[in-house]
Amino acid sequence: MPPSSRKRNKGKERKAKQLARKEENERVEANRIWRRCCSINSTGCDHGCVIIQSDDHPVSSFMDQFYINLYHREMTVGRTLREIFKTHKHILWNNESYRKLAIDILIHIGTNMLLCDEGSPLGWPVCVAQSIMVLEHFNDADDVDVVINKRAVKSKWRDLKNGSGSIRRDTLNFYRKRTTCKCLKKKHLEARKTMPKLGICWYCKEEKERVLLSVCSRCMVDQYCSRECQVADWSEHKKDCDAYVKANRGGDE
Repeated sequence: MPPSSRKRNKGKERKAKQLARKEENERVEANRIWRRCCSINSTGCDHGCVIIQSDDHPVSSFMDQFYINLYHREMTVGRTLREIFKTHKHILWNNESYRKLAIDILIHIGTNMLLCDEGSPLGWPVCVAQSIMVLEHFNDADDVDVVINKRAVKSKWRDLKNGSGSIRRDTLNFYRKRTTCKCLKKKHLEARKTMPKLGICWYCKEEKERVLLSVCSRCMVDQYCSRECQVADWSEHKKDCDAYVKANRGGDE
């Protein structure tokens, strides 16, 4: 083998080893983060969720990759789940018991974040909630994009990710409904007293009380403050509207 070829091969091997070390460091850090999030609850409550202890469990691998994608690679929830779908489909997506375990862990993490970080930004609890919704509505006949566009998922994403002043109330309510304990009850009651249900018009972006907004009668997802705003937004909304309608043709909402 010519010297130049040997150098190229050694260079490739060196880069491969560096990449492998980087990926392993990311995995170790991700595992540390999500397990810490499972243990930061000062009440000692498991919120009625089952938590795995072994790092060899397939769901542990899912959680590692979940945090790598969101924390290290700063992917969106949709892209995070699409990437995990490729690598964990045979382990998680088609195994109901594993999927239930993953949902339990994510509920536990999101609840702990809300209990321990009062007044802090809700980005992580919302991202976790969005992922929970996809897992809850997934079955082996679907792909990730179809699940994301299902009305039951997309309408909740809208309420949790519309930047409104009621996002804390909606997020607390999301996790309170999925836990068997009373850890979030007081916080949710306080939020209900001080935060009205708000939403944002998809066109003018004006925030209004949710009862004053109307959803598109075709997709039942995007919302508007007036007929004029809905008509003005149609050229932008049409593509999303078609995707939502297509995703719900199976009747699962």
